[in-house]
Amino acid sequence: MSEGIPAGGPYRAALGLHDSLTTEHIRTARSLLSIYCSSSREYCGRYLGIVRESSRLIARARSEELGGDYRGIDSGILESLRRILEFYANYIAGIYVVEGESIVVKVLETFTLEGVVYRRGDLALIPPGHASALYALGMIRPVEGIAAGIAGGVG
Repeated sequence: MSEGIPAGGPYRAALGLHDSLTTEHIRTARSLLSIYCSSSREYCGRYLGIVRESSRLIARARSEELGGDYRGIDSGILESLRRILEFYANYIAGIYVVEGESIVVKVLETFTLEGVVYRRGDLALIPPGHASALYALGMIRPVEGIAAGIAGGVG
């Protein structure tokens, strides 16, 4: 069953041997899902539990181990995850300017959030959850505090 789990399965992932994810992997996974879930509900539930847990662990390993030169169909997802982790690390390190519970950001691309239009060039207060997603999409840049500016990117 492990070969039906995308990108080489959990054993290859545990060894750091990550295959490039292709549309064929996704088709195979969908096909196996269809096969295993066409029998009993209990069997389908057990299969889904194994696949979800294995895939979660594989996703974590891939996000930590695959570099920027990786070019599988999931490279965009991995880049988004890296950007969210970078954002989160800077947030918990206190690098970003915050006002209350929101982060001060520079808007890079016009967007609407909860009925408010933010235009390119605006400074805005955005809640951290929304800000992390917008940062991953390249739509905002969090404003960094004075200490980060003084350090000049050291570290």
